[in-house]
Amino acid sequence: MLTLADIQINPDHNWSDYHKTLKENGRVQIPNFFTEKTASGLAAMIEQHKIWYLAYNEYDNYFESTLEDVMALSPQEISRFMQGVNKRASTHFQYVFWQYYITQAVDKNENPGNPMHMLHDWTNGTDFIKLLQSLTGDQDVSWCDVFISRYDPGHFLTNHDDTHPKHNRTAAYTIGMTKDWNPNWGGHLVFLDKKGDIKEGFMPEFNTLSLFYNPQDHAVQMVTPSAGKSRVSLLGWANKE
Repeated sequence: MLTLADIQINPDHNWSDYHKTLKENGRVQIPNFFTEKTASGLAAMIEQHKIWYLAYNEYDNYFESTLEDVMALSPQEISRFMQGVNKRASTHFQYVFWQYYITQAVDKNENPGNPMHMLHDWTNGTDFIKLLQSLTGDQDVSWCDVFISRYDPGHFLTNHDDTHPKHNRTAAYTIGMTKDWNPNWGGHLVFLDKKGDIKEGFMPEFNTLSLFYNPQDHAVQMVTPSAGKSRVSLLGWANKE
C-alpha cells in the first residue's frame, strides 16, 4: 500500500518551460508527472476505493447520492433520472459523475483512516504547494482541495469557468489515472472560446497533469456508451486565502 512518504513527483522535468507555456496559453500539460511507482500505486488505491457519491445538479441545487442509494434504484428509475439530467443539459449548466471529495471528508472527519485521505496532506504539503506557486507564478497560493472523480459512460460536465463564491482559485489541476484511454471514448477536457468553439482539447492520459488558470471556460465531454472503462482523475484547485 502506498504511503504519504511514497508519493514522489518525477524529478526529470524542466518546470520553467511548463511555467512559460502556462503563462502564454493559460493551460499546460505535464506528462509523467509522478514517478512510475507513485502513479501505479495511486491508480491501484483509487481502483480499490469503495466510497463513491454520484454528484449532479438540478439547476442551482447540487446533490451527492451515495453509491448504495443509487444501486438501490431500479433500471427504470435510473433511466428517468438520466433523462432529467440530459434534458436539463440541453439548456442549462449540468454535470453528473461519481466523486469522493477527499478534502471535505477530512474536514468533516468522515471515514477516518481511509487511505485516500493522505492525498489531502500531500496536496497541501510544501513540495506540491511550492511547485504550484512556481508553475502559476502566484506566490499567494497557499492551499489545495482535492478529490477523485470517475466518469462512467454517459457522464459529463458542461461548460463552466470554475468561479467559486467562497474560494479564491488561481488554477485547477487534474491528473489522469486511467491507462490506455481510447480517444473515441470521449471524456476530453476541452477549452472553449466565447463563441463556443473548442480552442484546445486534452485527451485523458495516465499520469499527466493538466494545469490551467481560473476563470477559464472549459468542459468535460461525455464519456461515450462504447467506452471500455471509466475516466478516473485526481483533481482539485490551487487556492489563495
